[in-house]
Amino acid sequence: MESREPMDYSSSGVDIDAEGKAVSSLINALSESPRKSGQIGAPVHLPGGFGGIVEFGDSRLALATDGVGSKLQLANEIERWEGVGIDCVAMNVNDLLCVGAEPIAFVDYIAVPETNPNVHAKLGSSLSEACKRARITLAGGETATLPGIVNELDLSGTALGWFPKGEAITGENLEPGDILIGLPSSGIHSNGYTLVRAVLERSGVSLRDVVPFNSEHKNRIIERFPESGKDILLGEVLLNPTRIYVDPIIDLIISCRENRGPCRISELKAIAHITGGGLSNLLRLHDSFGWDISNPLPIPPEFNWIAEIGKIDNKEMHRTFNMGMGMVLAVSPDYAEKVVNWIDERLPGTKIVGSVNNDGQKVTHIDSSVIFEHY
Repeated sequence: MESREPMDYSSSGVDIDAEGKAVSSLINALSESPRKSGQIGAPVHLPGGFGGIVEFGDSRLALATDGVGSKLQLANEIERWEGVGIDCVAMNVNDLLCVGAEPIAFVDYIAVPETNPNVHAKLGSSLSEACKRARITLAGGETATLPGIVNELDLSGTALGWFPKGEAITGENLEPGDILIGLPSSGIHSNGYTLVRAVLERSGVSLRDVVPFNSEHKNRIIERFPESGKDILLGEVLLNPTRIYVDPIIDLIISCRENRGPCRISELKAIAHITGGGLSNLLRLHDSFGWDISNPLPIPPEFNWIAEIGKIDNKEMHRTFNMGMGMVLAVSPDYAEKVVNWIDERLPGTKIVGSVNNDGQKVTHIDSSVIFEHY
């Protein structure tokens, strides 16, 4: 019989704190760019770390790189790759949005143990659909066949974006009292799947089985596998593609820059992509202010199922997963209602979820057990 001990991300194989230390070690070992300020390609420092920025004349270019991660192992298990290209593009372009950059192009990297035209065709179709949703050009890519190095399909990519010089969204102008607006996720997105896979193994349920809970959730659609029957499968829920937020976020940013939106661009203070690390991502936006989630978005049912089967506490769930909120905007209080109404017309379920405070650099929550003091 499977152990019924409480599960967490670390015990399933991923230690977020250890990853953070490893990344810091990598960054500290890097040398300075040979391109200096004023040159095309010179680095531009922005807080938050959601994208790398370089100079480009009167513009700034932003780059983000990421992969689908171990969600691919579930897709590989049941040979369903219809959504993984969307996941890959989403994880990259959503990061670009956090610095106010409009995504414009994407390149992919596919690594396989052996070539399979059928698999590549499905990946191509998925990437094409992703680029339509993100309104970007698929500018190229690389496919590597690496027997002995990779054991199954892996997919990653890099997105390129831009914004006018001086118009980055950084969080540096945040003030206590600014309002937090939450945008709903489409489900688990592409983080925490090492823990998801461990929970799935404990459950004894197959990805091909009918979902063992009521999967209905307001303001999201489960994208069905081709030729699926009437009943929704667990695999369809767990592999539901990551939501791409280019529409409506870029439309909001552009309209505000052009003074025809719900507020001036200066009133959009910060944007956070809620990925690995969950709500602790908010701490990347400012080095002293706090963030209080007093009115969280509804939690999709798959998260409750994961928590129940894995006996995972609420703090661990909110550190590992997005828990139904994929993006957060910080907006001046005088314009928050206008902004939330503008977004909600385009992405129903968007609402005010909390505020910025001066109670120290930490994230607090309506559930007092959910508190984060470091990313």
